Amino acid sequence: MASSSSSSSMYDESGRVVDFLAANEFIKALEVAKSLVSGHPDSALANALTALTLMKISLRDSNVVQRREYIASALDFSKTALALSPKSIAFGFLNAKIHLANAHDDAAIQECESAMSIEDPRDPWLDYLGIINEGYNPREFSKESRIERVRAELRKLLVKAKRYKFKRLVEDHSLAEISKEFQALQDRKEEIQTRFDRERQSFEKMEMPSPSNSTRQLKKVLSNVDMITRARDYWNNVMSLEAKKDFLSVKIEKFCHKNKSMGVKAKVVLAEAVEYAKETKSWKFSTCCCCGQRFSDEELNLEHMKSAHLGTLSEELQSVVPKTVPISEIEIGDWSPVNVVAAAKLIEDLSRNDSGNKGQDEGKSQDLKLENLPHCNDINRGMLIKSIWVLLQLFIEIECFAPSHFYMLLDLILEMLKNQIPETLLNQRWMKTTLVSVWFLDEPELESVQEFLIEELGISCGLQGLYTSCHRDKARRDLTIPHESIVFRDDDLSHLIPLLDETSEQASRSVDDTKNVGQEFRDNIVQWLFTGGEPIGEKLKEWEKYREASKSLGMELFKIIESEFHRLQNMCERKCKYLRHEKLWLDMEGICMEEDKRRKEISGNQQSYRSLLLKRQKDIEKEKRIDEMGSMELDTIESILKKAQADNDIKMLFQMHIDQMGGKCFKSDATILATNAAMQQTWNKLKMVTSYDYRSIVVPLLKTFMRAQLEDMVDKYATEKSNAEIEVLLSELNLNAKNNTGRGGVDARQGQGKSKNKKKKKDHRKAKEFKATGGSEDQQEQTSVFILFILLYLVLEPSCFVFSVPAAHGKDHPLNPEVVGPVTPDELEQEERELTSKAEEECRVEEHRRMLARHLEYQRQIENEAKQKRLAEIDKA
Repeated sequence: MASSSSSSSMYDESGRVVDFLAANEFIKALEVAKSLVSGHPDSALANALTALTLMKISLRDSNVVQRREYIASALDFSKTALALSPKSIAFGFLNAKIHLANAHDDAAIQECESAMSIEDPRDPWLDYLGIINEGYNPREFSKESRIERVRAELRKLLVKAKRYKFKRLVEDHSLAEISKEFQALQDRKEEIQTRFDRERQSFEKMEMPSPSNSTRQLKKVLSNVDMITRARDYWNNVMSLEAKKDFLSVKIEKFCHKNKSMGVKAKVVLAEAVEYAKETKSWKFSTCCCCGQRFSDEELNLEHMKSAHLGTLSEELQSVVPKTVPISEIEIGDWSPVNVVAAAKLIEDLSRNDSGNKGQDEGKSQDLKLENLPHCNDINRGMLIKSIWVLLQLFIEIECFAPSHFYMLLDLILEMLKNQIPETLLNQRWMKTTLVSVWFLDEPELESVQEFLIEELGISCGLQGLYTSCHRDKARRDLTIPHESIVFRDDDLSHLIPLLDETSEQASRSVDDTKNVGQEFRDNIVQWLFTGGEPIGEKLKEWEKYREASKSLGMELFKIIESEFHRLQNMCERKCKYLRHEKLWLDMEGICMEEDKRRKEISGNQQSYRSLLLKRQKDIEKEKRIDEMGSMELDTIESILKKAQADNDIKMLFQMHIDQMGGKCFKSDATILATNAAMQQTWNKLKMVTSYDYRSIVVPLLKTFMRAQLEDMVDKYATEKSNAEIEVLLSELNLNAKNNTGRGGVDARQGQGKSKNKKKKKDHRKAKEFKATGGSEDQQEQTSVFILFILLYLVLEPSCFVFSVPAAHGKDHPLNPEVVGPVTPDELEQEERELTSKAEEECRVEEHRRMLARHLEYQRQIENEAKQKRLAEIDKA
C-alpha cells in the first residue's frame, strides 16, 4: 500500500514538473524534478524529467559556461534514465536530442539509430510526460501507432543530426570576412559597370538622331527628309553602277584634302587609325590600363597585364585549384522521385533470377539499370528534386562545383538513406557513384539537401550572387550592337570602303570583288549616310572623353583583380595547409590500421595505438633536423595523447579530424572556385572597358564627307535639270508666240481651244517631272520666281515677240495726215484686223499667265503634301 501511495505521489510530482515546463517556469520545474530524483534515484522517469528540464534551461541560457554545465548534467541524467529503462524508445529519443543540443552529432546519430532498432519497445504512453511532442494525445492511438509516432520523430531528428554534422564539418568562421569582402567587390564591380555603360552610351548615342520638339530641330528634320528623298531618287535612278562604286570608295588623300575644315585633331585621329588598320588589318585595339601599351588582340592585352603587372600562382598553389564537375554528371536519367518499395522489389526479383541462373550466366549483373527505376508522382518530392537539380546546374554553369562538393553531397545523401532503404538498393553501384541517389530521399531529407546547397555553397560562398552577376553580364553582351565595317579597296591601301554591317557577307570582301555592290546597297546606303550627323568636333571630344573614362575605370577594375588575386593566393595557401594536416592524420591513422591488420594475422603481443604514437614521436625527435612537416606531426601527436587514451577514442579523433579537414577543403574549394569565377568576370569587364574600335570615330568622319559629297552631287544635278526645264519652257513659249503671230487671227482662234487642253496636260506633266527631279525648296522657289519674272516681262513688253502696231486714234488723238497719209477702206480694214490680232494675242498671253500660275500653285501643293506626309510619319515614329 505504501508502494502504491509512493508511486501515485511520484506521478503527481511528475505532472507538476510537466506543468511548470509548459508554463516556462523552469526553476520551479528543476526544484521539483531534483526532489523527485532524491526521493526516487532508481526511477527512470524521474531522471528523464530532470534531464529534460536541464536541457530546456540550457537552451535558454545565454551564458556559454553555464549552458555547457546544464547540458552536461542533462546528459548524465538522460543516460541514467536510459540505462534504467533500455526498452524505452521515448528515453532514447530524449538522449539523442540532448546529444544534438551538445553538438555531439555522431553520438546523436548513434542514439537515434539505436532507439529505432529497439525490438518490442516500451509503450511511449507510459513514459510520456511531454518528452515526445507537446499537444499530442497518446490516448487517441494504439500502442503500435504511438511507437510509430516516436520512430517518425526519431527519423526527423536523425536527418537533423546528419545535416548538422555536415554543416559543422564545412563550418569555417574565418571565411566570414572573406564572404563580406567578396560581396563588397561584386557590388563595386557592378557600380563600375554602370558607370562604363553610361560613358559608352554617351559616346555611342552621338550617332543616333535624338528627337526634339524645337523649331530648329524640326526644320533640320524636314530638310533631311527632303534631301534623303532626293538623294535616294538620285542614287537609285540617276547614278550608274560605276559612279556608285567610285562614290563608295573614298580615297584617303582626297578625303583629307577636301576636308580642310576638318581640323588638325580629326586628321591626327584619322591618320592614327588608318596607319593602325594598315599595320594590323584590323580597326580594333586594346590598351593596357597600367602602362598604355596597345595590342591588336584583347587576349594578348590580358596576358600582358597578368604577366607584367599582376603575377601568377606558383606551381604548388596551382595544383590545389580544383577541377570542376562537368554538367554530364547531372544530365542522367529522369530527375523525379523514385518509388523505393517498388525499386527494392525489382532488385529482389533480379537477385532471385540471378541466383537461379547463376550456373548458366555467372557474369550477369545484379545492378538495376537507371532507365528501369520505378518513378512516382509525388508532387512535393518532385518539386524539391527539381529544385536541387536547378541549384546544381547553376553552380556547374559558373564552374563552381568541385569534386569535393560532389562527394560531400553524395555522402550526405547516402548517410540519410542509411537504415531507411533496403540494403539491396544501397549496394547498387550507381547509388554510390552518382547523385541520382537523391531521387530516393523523402521530403524532409530533400529539404535538408536543398538547405545544405543553398547555405553552404549558395550563400556562404556567394555563388548565387555571382551567378546573377554573370547572367547580367551575358545579357549585356547579347545586346551589343555591331559596328559598321570599313575595308581597304586595293593593295596599296589608299581607298577606304564603308560597309553597313560587319556581320554582313560584304564585310569580308572588297568592292572590286563584289560586282553588284551598288545594287546591294540600293537604298540603305542613303539612309545610313543621313543617320546621325552631329558636328565632328563634338564627336572627337566624346571620343577623347570616352577613352579617358575607360582608362580610369580600367584601373579601378585592375585594383579589384589584384584584391581577388590575393584572396585566391591566400585560399590556395590555406588549402595547402589543410591538405598537409589531413595527410598527417591519414598517415597516423595508417600506422594504427597496420596494427589492426597485424592483430588479425598474429595473435598476442598487441601494441596499443598510444604506444605506437609515442614511438613515432620519439623517432621524429631523434632526427637531427625537424622540418615544418615534422614539427606539425609532433604537435598533432601531442594533441592526440592529451585528449585520448583508449584505442577507440584515438580512432574517433582520427575520424573527426580527417572529416574536419575534408570539410575545410570543401569550403576552401568553394571559395577558390568562386574567386576564380569572379576574377574571370572582372577580366571580361576589363577586356570590354579597355577595348576600342577606330571605326566608331572613322565612320562618322567618312559619313560626314560622303554625305556632303552626295548632297553636292544631288544639288548640282537638280540645278542642271531645273535650268534645262526653264530653257525648254522658254523655247516653247517663244515658238508658240511666233507661230501664232505668223498664222494670224482666224487660225489662232481655231487652234486656241485645242492648244489650251494640250498645254494644261503638258504643264501638269512638267510640274510632276520638275518635282521628281529634285532640287531643294530654295531652288524650286527661285525657279518659280524666275518664271514669274519672265511672265511679267512677257505681259508688260509684248512687243518682244509680237509686231508693233500704231497707237489707237480717236477724238482726242486724231490721225496726222502727214504721217499716215490718206486712209483707204482697205487700210482701215487691215488696221482693224491687226488690232483684233493684237487683242487675241493679249488674251493668249493672259491665258499663259494663268496657266503658269496654276503650274506654280500645283507645284507648291505637291511640296506641301510631301512635307505634311513626312511630318505625320515623324510624329507617328
